[in-house]
Amino acid sequence: MLLSPALLRTTDRYIAKLAEAWIRTVEDFVSLYPRDHRDKTEVLDEFAKINLKEPNTVRVTIESIASQRTKFGKQLVKAVIRDRHGTLAEVVWFNQAYLARQYHSGDETILYGRAKYGYGRLSFTSPDITPATDGGILEPVYSDTNTIPGHWIGSKMLLLRTLMGDLPDLIPESIRVKRKFPRRGIALGMIHFPSSTEEIETARRTLAYEELYLIQAEHAKKRDLHTDLTAGRTTPIPLDAERVRTILSHLPYDLTEKQRIVTYQILRDMERDTAMYRLLQGDVGTGKTAVAFITAIHAIIGSGGQVVVMAPTEILARQHFAGFEPLGFAMNIRSDLLVGGLSATEKKAAKARLKSGETAIVFGTHALLEEDVIFENLVYTVIDEQHRFGVEQRKVLEDNFASYASDRYPHVLSMTATPIPRTLAITLYGSQDLSILDQYPAGRKPIHTAIIREKDRETAYRFIDTELGAGRQAYWISPLVEESDKLDVASATATTENLRAIFPHRRVELLHGKMGAKEKNLILDRFIAREIDILSSTSVVEVGVNNPNATIMCIEGAERFGLSQLHQFRGRVGRWADQSYCYLLPTDGRATERLRAIEGTQDGFELSEIDMELRGPGEVYGVRQSGLPELKIASFQDLELVEDIREDIRTLSKTRTK
Repeated sequence: MLLSPALLRTTDRYIAKLAEAWIRTVEDFVSLYPRDHRDKTEVLDEFAKINLKEPNTVRVTIESIASQRTKFGKQLVKAVIRDRHGTLAEVVWFNQAYLARQYHSGDETILYGRAKYGYGRLSFTSPDITPATDGGILEPVYSDTNTIPGHWIGSKMLLLRTLMGDLPDLIPESIRVKRKFPRRGIALGMIHFPSSTEEIETARRTLAYEELYLIQAEHAKKRDLHTDLTAGRTTPIPLDAERVRTILSHLPYDLTEKQRIVTYQILRDMERDTAMYRLLQGDVGTGKTAVAFITAIHAIIGSGGQVVVMAPTEILARQHFAGFEPLGFAMNIRSDLLVGGLSATEKKAAKARLKSGETAIVFGTHALLEEDVIFENLVYTVIDEQHRFGVEQRKVLEDNFASYASDRYPHVLSMTATPIPRTLAITLYGSQDLSILDQYPAGRKPIHTAIIREKDRETAYRFIDTELGAGRQAYWISPLVEESDKLDVASATATTENLRAIFPHRRVELLHGKMGAKEKNLILDRFIAREIDILSSTSVVEVGVNNPNATIMCIEGAERFGLSQLHQFRGRVGRWADQSYCYLLPTDGRATERLRAIEGTQDGFELSEIDMELRGPGEVYGVRQSGLPELKIASFQDLELVEDIREDIRTLSKTRTK
């Protein structure tokens, strides 16, 4: 049912403002859930018991009430009230003239607000007022919506109470009965008009489950559509154990047990004639790139097809290309690079090799999405740091690599080195299968992490200089490229000059995102070649820079970064057997809860849990960027329900197919 002025007893203007906020139906309006409930269950009946230091709930009788306009043009409502002993007090409301029409002398009411005592009398200023009930109440508190006050929304909710029971249940009946949830209309009544805290919790849990259920049901629908769309249109690649052993024999290290498990999961997926759609979460330094290389080579040899590896930045794409070359050469596999920094001639030649099938695996950036990029036989797509692509961008990536002309679809593996709590990952990416890589290679030493206060900087500088003198290298991160009058943070430009003064006998160079691709690549090549001692940089080195000789990471203005980003920075060091160090240098020298957390643990998944608790999933991962809907009543604490919901959906699906 559509909202109307008659239904809400309001004006066309308010209906229009609601419509602007996409609140157009009764269902939309009653889904404006309270953000809190004021507990007015302890009702006082005499003024002598009032605590002047906090809000009170008082049952009173109105002696008189009237509206008047002040000399400054404000509408003033004044009332005289009395408690059960007949003691009098005054109440004043500003710009709420309707109260003088709604309440009259002799009405029993409940006031909620702070009282003050002065000039020999007790008074209240703009308290909440409701008709008296036999007991106290739990008053819902609503957020403002599109400049419409929350109290207005609450006052109109009562008008729709009888219509709530007509709204259909969104949870299937079998699940509702199994989980012992009340019907939707009853749950809505409980959340908007609760009689107890128990009712609030029952309603909140029911409606949170409903909200998360709808998200997961949509994921399940997408999975089914993906399976139906790609069935028989994807190249199945049988798992060849001997081929895997041959590939592993060319690696300079042994895989961890978790790498073996994840590799097996991916290769088993690729045996089907429906396209794999899997997300690989790998904590920093756990070797997700190696898994991608192994499965890529297996796919190329097993199918004779091609593989594309796409990264969000040219730095990362070049890093993958350089890292793959030795393995590709050993396995006689032709690799290529396609990024924006190439010349027009180089791009044209690379595209020609792709089209002819000469190139078996290509590494690149958005340059791979150009219309004239044509594959002879694409069988496998790897999208690295997939969370750095927006929701719509990821859709374009997946669609673009599907060969509609030949009606063929490649297997798709998305990867991220930003750990996400499992339940949140399922909520965000529930349409994908999930693999988790959280085991570090044997012999990898924990990175010594410490918060450096101002008084300890000189000591830290001396230690860093000793490490540099031993042939090691350092990263030095700053939040901004140039000085800012508005933010009290170090800039990479200023930091570079400071570092050159602090370490006059060391080679210090600057790297930031505003540089051209060739200039950035030149500096990184020099850094990896050990021609630079300290790389002063912005967050451009968060991913994709792999220099095993760098053992020191210093982060200026560390309090400005989130935990996940700090963990990514730390992951640039500690990539070999040498002891590495990460120094957090807060602007004011003080430790924050986030900084103490990263100082205390190396586990990226544990840090992601802490970061989500501190900031919430929307701020950590970006609601629009990640694809997470703006939850109306569910919160990240409810994500434990996701596993139950997925199981309920699977059970329901099996029941329907019998």
